[in-house]
Amino acid sequence: MVIKLYNGKIYLGDKNYGSDIYIDQAGVITSERAYEESVEKSDFDLKGNFVVPAFRDSHAHPLFAGRELLGAEITGLTTLAQIGEKLQQFRSINPDTTWLDGASYDRNLSEAKTRQALDQYVSDIPVVLHAEDHHTLWVNTKALEAAGLMDGKLPELTEGGIDIGKDGLPSGILREWQAMQLVLAIAPKFSLEQDVAALLAAEKLMLAAGIVEIQDAWIERGMAEVYLAAQEQLQLRYKLAFRVDSASFEEDFRYAEQMLPKFEASLNIKCQAIKFFIDGVFGSATAAVIEPYKSTGAHGDLNWNLEDLVTAIGKTHKAGLQTHIHAIGDKGVDFALEAIAKAAKGRFNPVIAHAELTSSEIIQKAKNLGAVLCVQPFWAQYNGMLNSCSVHLGEKRLDSLYAIRSMIENQVTVAFSSDWPVSSYKPLDGITVAVNRRFSKDQQVHNPSEAISLEQALDCYSCAVSNMFGSEETGKLAVGEPFDAVILSKDLTEQNLGGFLTTEVLAVYVAGARLFPYDHH
Repeated sequence: MVIKLYNGKIYLGDKNYGSDIYIDQAGVITSERAYEESVEKSDFDLKGNFVVPAFRDSHAHPLFAGRELLGAEITGLTTLAQIGEKLQQFRSINPDTTWLDGASYDRNLSEAKTRQALDQYVSDIPVVLHAEDHHTLWVNTKALEAAGLMDGKLPELTEGGIDIGKDGLPSGILREWQAMQLVLAIAPKFSLEQDVAALLAAEKLMLAAGIVEIQDAWIERGMAEVYLAAQEQLQLRYKLAFRVDSASFEEDFRYAEQMLPKFEASLNIKCQAIKFFIDGVFGSATAAVIEPYKSTGAHGDLNWNLEDLVTAIGKTHKAGLQTHIHAIGDKGVDFALEAIAKAAKGRFNPVIAHAELTSSEIIQKAKNLGAVLCVQPFWAQYNGMLNSCSVHLGEKRLDSLYAIRSMIENQVTVAFSSDWPVSSYKPLDGITVAVNRRFSKDQQVHNPSEAISLEQALDCYSCAVSNMFGSEETGKLAVGEPFDAVILSKDLTEQNLGGFLTTEVLAVYVAGARLFPYDHH
């Protein structure tokens, strides 16, 4: 049996288009000749819809996102009163809860983000709210008390920090992982059953958005076990990146080594990478920058020293794993590339995740080293998260962020991702911003010289991610490749911003099998 899909517009990848495509009974793309010679054949009318290679997300956190679905949803709320009302509603609906978790608040919220502000709405149990960049927590007094942070003595931290109020006590803001973990470590633990349900809920959303392959870019103790427990129910393909910390590298790496053999027989889950954090984020002035921050006069934080990082990368490569480095500031990205250059080479190309602030010299270094830049295109817009960084970076640097076009034109592999739940998991949203450099007609266009074409954006969400993963599959719709494809409701080549924003995913196919509903008739 060979199926012919016709009467549509089909983007094949690498700037090539077609009008027909042929799928054999194994779900592999075949030729027109094979269709003509086939004894059994059928035709499927695309009815003018747009077909593109299926999307792949090179850096997301589906388990974290699924867990957040179980808490209070505060995304998009613009005032403290709205957040407070949502917290009280959640508390009322869940009277037996002993811990209130919510995500994610707008960093650009104008009202003071203090523990007292949350106390006026919920004060009898800990309240923990995640900032939209997920590098900051806003908590109430009860959460600080539970963590032992209100007794006048605070632990020494090597990265991030605890904001102090005028009363000399923690204000309610915790920045970066070490500080955040002081509270998160005492939060009620999810059961394995809850975590499996959370992961499956996240997968359902990703599949409906056209995603067929995802890298979970933060796996720590207990999380790989969730994937093991859920693997027979999961429909999509997963790559796991194990998080390591500079202070506990050997212990963290040992966990990854212990889990590797447990996934060897898995058909859809692969232990792919070791995840390093080099710096923080702009919103907290913790990303490492060459020019000092306007707000603090400091240069942010480097979480590793060079010698230790070089050794750790070498050990990663020796184990056959990929280096996946979080680096946001230009100093952080340059530092990461320096370590990669000094470390023993591996079988995978190294990856720099985020690379928000770069220069032509840094981009050239990435090219020379064969490094993949894993970028989040949805962030390239003047929204609350970006605007909240202005006080730290100043307008000139803020306006220069996310140099995606420069990266591509300099022949660097750019793999797109969402970093969900930090931002929208929908690739169509990321593509919209990558092409238009804004997500609504009310926004000013951000750094328009770095806008890219539709075809480039589609490739960054498909074949570039396959390239990054070192996959045998190209991520293109080519003869001999599995038919991993998405059918969209509109031909994006003919759409303006409004058309992009209203385009829908109609169907998703993996190896020729339809996993997301679509009416064939």
